Parts: sequence; structure tokens; C-alpha cells
Amino acid sequence: MKLRVDSKPISFHGQVVTPGVVVVGKEILGAKSFVLQEREIAYQFFLHQHPYVQQLVQRLLHAGTAGLQRTDTEYVTKPDGSWETLPDGKKFKPILYEDFFASHYSPDPSLVLNTNGSPYPVKDLDFSSSGAYAVYNWELFFHVPLTIGIHLSKNQRFAEAQRWFHFVFDPTDDSGGSTPERFWKVRPFQHTDVKKIEEILVNLVTNEDPTLRRETVHSINAWKDAPFRPHVIARYRQQAYMYKTVMAYLDNLLAWGDSLFRQDTGEAIDEAMMLYVLAANILGPRPLPVPKKGTVRTQHYANLREDLKQFSTAMRDVEADLPFDLFPFSTNGSNTHDQLASIRSLGKALYFCVPRNDKLLSYWDTVADRLFKIRNSLNFQGIFRQLALFEPPIDPGMLARAAAAGLDIGSIVNGLNQPLSLVRFQVLIQKATEIVQEVKSLGNLLLSSIEKEDNEALAILRAKHERGMMDLVEHVRFAQLQEAKKSKEGLLQSLALAVQRYTFYELQLGKKLEEIEQSIPELEDLDTESLAKMKFSMKEQEVAFRDIEVNIAQDLGESGGKIISSYESQELNQFEGARRLQDTAAIFDLLGKELSLIPQIGAKAQPMGGGVDVTFGGAQLSTMMSMMSSSVSLGADQMNYAANKAAKIGSYTRRELDWTFQSNLAAGEISQIFKQLRAAQIREHIAELELNNHRQQIKHAQEIEYFLTGEKNADWTQKMTPKDKKTANKALYTWMKREVRGLYSKCFQFAFDIAKKAERALQHELGNPDLTYLQFGYQAGKEGLLAGEKLYLDVKRMEMAYHDLNQREYELTKHVSLLQVDPLALIQLRMTGSCTVQLPETLFDLDGPGHYFRRIKTVAVSIPSITGPYASVNCTLTLLKSSIRKTPTLLDGVYAREDAEDSRFSDYFGSMQSIVTSSAQNDSGLFEPNLRDERYLPFEHSGVMSEWRLELPGNPSNGEPHQFDYQTISDVILHMRYTAREGGGLLRQGAIANLKTTIEDAEASGSVRLFSIRHEFPTEWAQFLTQVPEAGKRYELGLTLREEHYPYWAQGRLKTVKHVEVLVQSPSSGSVDIFDIPDTTNPAAKKDALSKDTDMGNLL
Repeated sequence: MKLRVDSKPISFHGQVVTPGVVVVGKEILGAKSFVLQEREIAYQFFLHQHPYVQQLVQRLLHAGTAGLQRTDTEYVTKPDGSWETLPDGKKFKPILYEDFFASHYSPDPSLVLNTNGSPYPVKDLDFSSSGAYAVYNWELFFHVPLTIGIHLSKNQRFAEAQRWFHFVFDPTDDSGGSTPERFWKVRPFQHTDVKKIEEILVNLVTNEDPTLRRETVHSINAWKDAPFRPHVIARYRQQAYMYKTVMAYLDNLLAWGDSLFRQDTGEAIDEAMMLYVLAANILGPRPLPVPKKGTVRTQHYANLREDLKQFSTAMRDVEADLPFDLFPFSTNGSNTHDQLASIRSLGKALYFCVPRNDKLLSYWDTVADRLFKIRNSLNFQGIFRQLALFEPPIDPGMLARAAAAGLDIGSIVNGLNQPLSLVRFQVLIQKATEIVQEVKSLGNLLLSSIEKEDNEALAILRAKHERGMMDLVEHVRFAQLQEAKKSKEGLLQSLALAVQRYTFYELQLGKKLEEIEQSIPELEDLDTESLAKMKFSMKEQEVAFRDIEVNIAQDLGESGGKIISSYESQELNQFEGARRLQDTAAIFDLLGKELSLIPQIGAKAQPMGGGVDVTFGGAQLSTMMSMMSSSVSLGADQMNYAANKAAKIGSYTRRELDWTFQSNLAAGEISQIFKQLRAAQIREHIAELELNNHRQQIKHAQEIEYFLTGEKNADWTQKMTPKDKKTANKALYTWMKREVRGLYSKCFQFAFDIAKKAERALQHELGNPDLTYLQFGYQAGKEGLLAGEKLYLDVKRMEMAYHDLNQREYELTKHVSLLQVDPLALIQLRMTGSCTVQLPETLFDLDGPGHYFRRIKTVAVSIPSITGPYASVNCTLTLLKSSIRKTPTLLDGVYAREDAEDSRFSDYFGSMQSIVTSSAQNDSGLFEPNLRDERYLPFEHSGVMSEWRLELPGNPSNGEPHQFDYQTISDVILHMRYTAREGGGLLRQGAIANLKTTIEDAEASGSVRLFSIRHEFPTEWAQFLTQVPEAGKRYELGLTLREEHYPYWAQGRLKTVKHVEVLVQSPSSGSVDIFDIPDTTNPAAKKDALSKDTDMGNLL
């Protein structure tokens, strides 16, 4: 608990406390109360959102990637064109910036601790280490372009990589901003105060800058906590990101320049030099090593332990080797203390110095090496060579096919300029086949990864659909449970009605209510355990039925054949008897009425005064019949009564039977409802189980979905851990597909490059540059899945073409004597240890006129000389240039080469090859010359029309040491084994005619003869030496040239001497005058001054 206590005492929980100390919880905690010291509490507000997401998206859509990357370094411009600054006056105001807190929340200034600058949060592109969304800005404006640039550079796409690097660091920016801020395109780097490591370490000890020391300590602690996470340190020291960016930019420039330099063409080297110069300008002058100015006493850990700081740094006194060396010069403004300090000549320095950055220093070495080689006409390997004036022609049809396939023309052209492989076609085609097989395997793996990813996606989709359907079915299951409950409730209601009906009828049938209640059983609860065990055997109780006595009349009588009861039969019979009696009574009434028609017969007697008056007639008879009718009617009435009584009893009987039947129906219905209730209980239990099972299925579906996707919804109740996730999930197959696709692409490119090298070797070995079997667009289509199969077919076609077209050529051997071909070169070799010799085509036309396409197979060197015992003759033979006559045709009937652009010849400049001899006795520079070597032999397939350089280890003219006397070298013989093709009679005639012409013009090989006067004209030389020299007198040396002094082929063909050169070895440093006649006073005398020629070893 934190409290701020002012200067006045306050009451806290009924206790008065003094300012500065607060006792917390004493009344509650008693003796366990604690004391909290006074401290100030301050709150700092931060913006916990990214305020400009929509603006960045709109910027990307309207201005593209470049416009988006410029967003963080674009500032508000004033009307005068200058940039508006923030309230602190140090930084410029970005276009995406809003100071909203004060206007929206109106904070009390008296409660704000710090009002310097802007104490409130602002809407800005935040790059601070504490910003909630700063990491996204770092990713967007720094890490993404830098990572893309590095990736493109590794894939040899240097121009695109440089474009992405320029989003972070652009040293080519020539805008009017300050330097170096204008070169940085990420806002934090424009305001980063770069500190030297030494200053930071010294500040750890001296604490002159507490803020810097605190940040340094935090960064060191973060480094200790995460020693293998460089980004943790870079967040505290952004200079690390700046170093990384500059080094990545330099790596791209150097790799780009090296790629162009290896092409070894004039234009490519000029472009490479521009890149190296740009790298040199970025690096600036090389840092000078700081000389050691003093010494420090040797310390051990015990002495340093007390002074070691957070980074194991310690300061120690340094005593200067030179006085006053460690301190600045005294000035007029310096005080006496400073001057005394200078006199003491003592200082302090870190005991452990800052190590040198070899990685950074290597850039100066690399740039200097590349520029030195270019400026001194050396190739990438450092060998001197002469470049062709023009690059080889490019087939425009091939470029058109490449453009139609959507390929980069620059990469295609660069591929054409690649040097020839070091190994033969057979080796390359074997390796190409092996790699193409790997490409096919990777293609199958890529297809499998795609299928597995689709299967996983389908499984995830199915799992989500199943879970979604289960969520919907859950409502149905719940409704089914409710339906089962309501059905049971309905059955219970039906049971109550049946019980009520049964009770009613039983009461009507005379049964007591208590007996009725006892006769109705209760339904037992459902035994769910027996159901779970699948051993359900419950029996439902039943209500007993009443016996029904049915009284069926045996004699149906007047029922008309209908089934009637005895009472109904009796009723019918009584009604029938009453009817008959009524009929009889009716007859009597009728007879009475008819008898009433009989007249009255009277007799009257009146004895004794009372008379008897007797009358008899129809009236008496009618009355008698009426009496009889009444008597019969009375019987009929009795029978009707009996019939009605029987009917009433019959109706009661039927009612009783009906009540009994209804009672039995109610009893049966109750029993049936018991069965139905049991079934309803089972259905309710089933519905509840189905709902529970369905919910369990939902949990299982959630587990399956989490297992497949690793994603969990907030509404899931199932507990899941990361270990429940599937390892081989969609993310794995997506990653695998991406990695396999990249590996497949790289492997295919690797295989294609090897196949191109094999094709280049095929063209070179067969001597036909038009043989092309590889195509473009192998990877076009669906993920380029059949690229390996297509390339494999072309590789096999190329292999068969080699066997079909590799015809045997003429195989010849030529021993070229340097003394015969170029004697001046032999003298230069003797005097300087090196020389250059050219072998023209006419030299080989003497062996086989009409041959063309002469190519070297092997070259060996013999140097006859006098050497000491076990002394080796080490001569470096270098091929400078070679040419091949590639067609047997004549140009306008002319055999000889017209100029450098003659299309009948192919010149090769760049492929520098050299051998070094050991014995110089038919020495090929190889331990074991093997014509079936996997690598090309030295100079193999180069043209015999060539230019060579011979170099011995030392230059005698410069006093360099050498193992034997080069003057004893009598000759140098090149043993050349070469192949040639037959050119036909027309070419043969042209060659012979050209030989005649060159011989007549004294331009054929061997037309120059070297004569050693002392060895070949000993008599004339002896006579010349026996003459006594006199002052002012000249002596004549006469030499007679005869036919035996010339080659055999020149006999009878050389008429006159075309040119004479005299070489003299003289100890004199001056020149020597020679004349063509002894009389130097004769005006006709011709004079020539012999002076030293450094190229000829200072010979005159």
C-alpha cells in the first residue's frame, strides 16, 4: 500500500501519524503492522493503441510500398520550405502527429511533475522501447525492408535488394538535408546520438553521464538475461541496428560487384568498379591504428576485483612513454592546474581495452583488394589478362524466348557470361541427372505437402462444420429432452384422468374409495443402473379387471336373430303376449259393439207391486263383451308392466356391464399408461443421455478442432493445453509446403545451373555454340510441379546428343621451338626471365594445310639448359589469348584473317590458364597426365592460334636470385598435342596460297633467325677480336649467310634480308655506335646507336 504524507499530521484508521512515516494496518494487524516510508507517487500515461493504422493502409494503397516506407520520415513543412519542429525544438514534427491529451482531458498543470517538452501522450509513430505498438512500427519500417533486402541479396537479386535497403539506408541521397541524417530513412536513426564503445565503458567507471550509465547498466543486465538474443541489446543501443544495416548494404554491394567482376568483361568490370567505389565512399578513410602511448602495470584479479564494474571494466593509471603525450597542449586559456597535469604526464585508461572489429575492418581490405585488381588489369583471381574489346554476341531469339517465359533478361545475360566449368561434360551431366532426380523427389514432396495441407484444411473445415452442426443439433437434443419430459407430463395427466374415470366407475359399482385407492398401484422410478448395464427387467404393475357376466338369451325368439340378453328376451316375450291380449280385447270390443245392434228383448213382471223388469238383448251382450275386453286388457297391462320391468332391469344390467367395462377400460388404460410412462421415462432418460452424449461429442469435437488447429474459442469449457495440439497440423504442412517450395525452387535452380554448365560444356567440347537443349519456363504452371520431369527429359536429350555428335577428329602433335618461331622472345627470356610469344595459324598450316578448328589437347614444355644437381627448372606457362578458326569457308576467296571482327574466328581472352614446370623435360605441369581426367587438362580445347607468356622465377637484369644461369637456355620447346578437322580442298588451297604469300613477305613463322656470332660464326668472330683497337679506327665484322642458316621451307624462297637487329651485351652504361661500312667519314655511311633496352634485359 502506498500513501503520500504531506507536511501536516493526518489521521489514519483513527491513529494520528507524523509526516514521513505511515504505520499501516496496526489496528487490524496488531504487532504485525509494517511501516511504509514516504515516497512520491507519479503516474505516466501511454497511448495503448496504434492511432494511424487506417492512414498507413491508405498510404500503401495510394502511394505503394515506397510511399508507405517514407511515412515515418516525412515532416510538416512551413510556408518557407523549412520543417516545423516539435515543442522541444530538437526534432521535426512528423506528418502523422497529434498532441491530443491536453485538449481532450484537460489535466491540472499543478499535478504534472514535469512540464519540459510534452509530458502528455501524443498520437505518433512510436519507436520507443516502452511503446505499446512500437514493435509493429519497428517491424514495418526497419525489420521488414532490411530482411527482404538481405533475402534478395542472398538470392543474387542485388538491384532489388538495394532498392529495399534504400528504405532504411540510402547513401546515394543527394537531397539538401544534414549529413548523415539524410542518409537514414528510419526516424529513430535520424536522431540517434552515436557513442563510441570506449566512451560508454569509461562512463561506466566515471559516471559522468548518469543517464547513459543507467541505460548501459540496463542493457548489460538485459544481455545477461538473454545472451543469445541480440535484439534485446539493440533496443537499448540502436547503433547496433545501424551497423547491421550498413554492413548488409556493403555486403550487397560487394557481392554484386564480385558477381559482375567474375564475368570478366569490360562493361561488367566498369559497373563493378562503380559499386566498389560506392562502397569505398561509404567506408571513408580506413581507421588508423592508435599507437601505444604508455604502459600499465600488470594486474591480477585480486587487484582488479574491487574496481570491476558491471561490464568487468576498471580504470588504471597509465604512465606515458613520452612526456606530455597523454594530455592536450597548454593554451593561453588553460589554468595552472591543467599545465601541472600536463607536466605530470600521467593519465587513466581502461585496463581491458576495446577489441578491434575485424568484421568491420575487413570491408576496407576487401574493397582495396577489388579496386587494386581492376586498376592493374587483374582478374578476380589476381591474374593479369587482356580483355576483349567487345563482349560475345547474344542471341536475340533466346532473349525473346526468355522474355516470353517471364524471366529476367539480366539474369539470362549474366548466365551467358559465366566461365566454363572446370570438369568435363560427362561429369556434369551425371551430376545434373542426380540433382534433377532430387528435384523430382522434391516435386513429389511438394505435391504431397500441398495435398496434406489441403487434407488438413479439409479436416479442419470438416471439424468446424461438425462442431457447428453439433452446436445446432444440441438445441435439437435439448428440445427432444423437453419433448420427452412434456410427453411424460402428458402421460401423467392422462393417468390422472384414467384414475379419475376408474375411481368414478368403481364408486358407481359400489366399491369404497379406500379400496379403490389401494387397488391403484404407484409407478416405480426408472432403474438407470440396469439400463446402463443392459440388464433392464423392470415390470410395471397392473390394475385388476372386474369379471363381466354376460346374460345372453338362449332363445332368441322375436329378436330377429340378434344377440340379446334374457331380460331383453323376456321384455320381447311379454310385449308379444301383451300384444296378443290387446288384440283379443280389441276383438271383444268389436264384438260388443256389433252385439249392441241386437234389439232389446224385455220381460216385465210386477208381482206384488214390485215388478221385475227384465230386458235382454244387444246391450247386455255388448256389456259382456266389454267386460271380457277389459279383463283381457288387464292381462295385457300386466304383461306390459312385466315387459317394462324386464326392460328396466335389462337397462340396469347393461349399465352395470358398461360401468364394469368402462372400469376395466380405465384399469387397462391405467396399466397401459404405466407402460407408456415407463417408456416415457426411458425416452426421457435416452434424451438426457443423448443430450449429455452430444455435449460430450461437442467437447470431443472441440478437442479435435483444437488438436487440428491449436485455436480455442472463449466459450469453450473444455480445458486444453498446448501438448494437446497436433504436431503434424496445418501450420506444419503450410510451413513444410513453404520450405519445400523454397527448397524445390533452389534445388531446381541449382539443377538448372548445373544443366546449363553441362550444356555449356557440351557446346565447348563439341565446338558448336548453337547446340541448345535447355528451355525456359520449366516452373510455369501449377507450382512448377513438373519442372523436374521436364528438365530431366532435356538433360537426357542432351546426353544422347553428346554421344551422337562426338565424332573423332584428327589428332596431331606439334613441337614448337621458341628459337625458330620467335628468337627475340628467347633472348628476352634469357635476360629478364619472362617473355611473350605468339603462335600464328601459318605455323600449323605447314603441318596440315586445309585443317581448321584446331584445338589444344595438352601442352608440355621442354627447356634445354645447364642446371646444377637437383635444381628444378620452374617455368610458368600462361595462355594469354587463343583463337579458333571455326568454319572451313573463305571470306571473298581470302584465307587469312581480315580483322578482329572476322566471323570465321572465335577469340578467347578471359580464361586464364597456367602451368608450372618442375623438370622442363616434356613437362605438362601435372603429376600424372591423364587424358580421361574428370577435369579439363590445362589449355584443353583452347585454340592453337595463341599467345603465351613464359616466366622463370627470377629476373637476372634486376639482380633477382635464380637457381641456374638462364644464358644456358638454348631453346624452349612447346610440345602441343591438338585436334583438327578436315576443311576440304578449297580451304587447303587457300592455306597453301596464304603460306606462299607470308613466306614471300617474310612474315611466316621462322622467317626471323637468331645468330649467335660467337657460336655460329666462330671464325669471323675470332678474326674480329684479334684486331688491335686503335683510336679513331673502325673495324669491320663480315658475316656470310648461307642457305643452311635458314629453314628448309625457306630455301629458294627468301631473296633478300628484310630487316637486321643487332643485340650486344656490353658492360658499358652508354650507347654504342655502329656503321654499315668501316669508313665512318664517308657520307654514304649509315650510323645506328645501340642503347640499353630494359625490356631485353639492358641489352644494347
